[in-house]
Amino acid sequence: MEKDHYDQAATVFSPDGRVYQVEYAREAIKRGGLALGMVFDGGVLFTIDKSIFSPLIEEEYLEKFFAITPEVGAAASGLIADARVLVDILREKAQEEAQVYGEKPDLKNLVMWISKIYEVYTRYEGVRPFGTSLIIGGKGPEGYHLYETDPSGVFQERKATAIGKGSQKALELLEAGYRPGMSRDEAIQMALKILKDTLEERPQDDQKGEEIHILSDGGFERIDLDDPVDMEKYINHLTGTRDGGRKQGKSKKPSTSPEPPSDISIFIDTIPRLSSEARESLLERYRDLEELKRAYFDELLALKGIGKATAERIVRAIKALK
Repeated sequence: MEKDHYDQAATVFSPDGRVYQVEYAREAIKRGGLALGMVFDGGVLFTIDKSIFSPLIEEEYLEKFFAITPEVGAAASGLIADARVLVDILREKAQEEAQVYGEKPDLKNLVMWISKIYEVYTRYEGVRPFGTSLIIGGKGPEGYHLYETDPSGVFQERKATAIGKGSQKALELLEAGYRPGMSRDEAIQMALKILKDTLEERPQDDQKGEEIHILSDGGFERIDLDDPVDMEKYINHLTGTRDGGRKQGKSKKPSTSPEPPSDISIFIDTIPRLSSEARESLLERYRDLEELKRAYFDELLALKGIGKATAERIVRAIKALK
């Protein structure tokens, strides 16, 4: 019979043993932003791509990384509305275990529980499989672990993994370059390289919203790769270069002390979620902080890389100085 006869519900198998609704759910995940996870010595690193394709979108409301407990985090790809439902279930289960047993919830038990929820939604009429996959990582009694879930209810423990758009290329890079016991800096370097190589295959206007989240003994740390301060701090893990591409320690020119940053440069770096393009526009247009303080709202909107939401954040920051 035709394939269409067997893809009307998740409860129907095709003659060759396939459940098409589950496969369609996996396709939804492939269309979501890239999510990556890897275990390093002393923690777990997550990378997410929010795929911000419009300047009208407020980035802070696009959540694709979730803290489940202080020692467990999850990155999602696919239908994020579905991911939020599963994250809420995980949080409730973690709180229940902590209250009932008086101890920290076991990471593997949480993954097994949510995988049962996944599987239940493939067995009943009137429901559909979850169109999302979660990379769940955290600390257990024997160190840090990482798991990948699937709409079918299957889960796997992984040293490193990737889901979403560009995941095939990311997995190839992980298989070629990942090694157990790598340091935190090496993990950041690999994550940045994978982001660079996978995002090159996408349109230029769809290359915003990348973040790195690190879970270690000190808790969660977030690195916003759209933030110029964070990028300046971590980009050298990828390139190993400074000052327009010269290798560190290899320059033939005598080293000189860098000029201290100007007051306007320091102020601009405090403005949240400011793109590098907007930062350059502000530095080109205004000579010092006092001149920027006198800027009008419409004047800011006329600058390259600055939309209404960004201009509002700049104005709020200026008002806070007065």
